[in-house]
Amino acid sequence: MSAQRRLLALDYDGTLVPFTDHPHQAAPPPSVLSLLTALARESKNCVALMSGRPAEDLDRWFGAIGSMWLVAEHGADLKPPGSSWEPLRSPVPTDWKSTVMPILEHFVDRTPGSFVEEKKYALVWHHRLAEPEFGAWLANELVSMLEAMLADTELRAFRGQKMVEVRPVWANKGEAFERILAGYSQPDFLFAAGDDRTDEDLFERLRDGAWTVHVGPGATRAAFMVRDFESLRSLLETFTQARHLKRA
Repeated sequence: MSAQRRLLALDYDGTLVPFTDHPHQAAPPPSVLSLLTALARESKNCVALMSGRPAEDLDRWFGAIGSMWLVAEHGADLKPPGSSWEPLRSPVPTDWKSTVMPILEHFVDRTPGSFVEEKKYALVWHHRLAEPEFGAWLANELVSMLEAMLADTELRAFRGQKMVEVRPVWANKGEAFERILAGYSQPDFLFAAGDDRTDEDLFERLRDGAWTVHVGPGATRAAFMVRDFESLRSLLETFTQARHLKRA
C-alpha cells in the first residue's frame, strides 16, 4: 500500500469479534490483539479503536497497545496514544439516569432474559437473550416512550444490535473522529469499518475516496460491505501482509 499517512478507525463488537450474550464476555482473542498491534506499530498508521464499550473495558483489553487511540462509549471518552482519558465534552451531567433507570428496569421486568448495563455516560437495555420477536417489539415501544420523554434534552434513545441505549446525542463516532483527525493532518488514506447504526455517523463524515466498510447485512452509507467479522479481519490482515511484502 503506497499511502504514507493512513488513518484507520475500527469498531469492535460485531466488527472485529462476534457478539456475545453478555458484554463482559467479549474479551479479544490473541489473534485480534496481534492484528491490532501489527497495524498500530506501523509508523505510517494512526489506528483508532472506536467502541461503545466503557473506558475500563478498553483499557483492560487494549491498554498495552500504547500506539493506538481508544475511543469509548461511541465517542464520549477518548484516549490518545500514550496519554490519559479525556471527555469529548465537559462537564457531562449524569443526574438524568435516576429518571431513566426505573423505565428500563420496568422493561426488564416485562422481558425475561433482558438486563440493564450502566456506563459512565449511558444506560443500555439489552434484549439479546430475550425471545427475538418479543424483544424487538418491546424495543420499539421503549424507544417511542423515551423519544417523547427526552425530546427537550440533549439525550436520545438509540436502537442497536438487540439493545436500546440512552446517551447524549453529541456522543457519536463522527464527532470523535473529527477530534482525532484534527491532530493527524492530511492523511492520504482513510479506512473505517463498523457494523451498527452508531458507525453510520462515522461513514457520513468521511470524504469521498475513503474506504468505508459495513460488516454484515443491512442498509448503510458505507462504500463497501463484507459478510462478517472474519471477512473484515482477513481484509485487515492483508494490510499487514502488504507491509511485510514491501519490506522483504
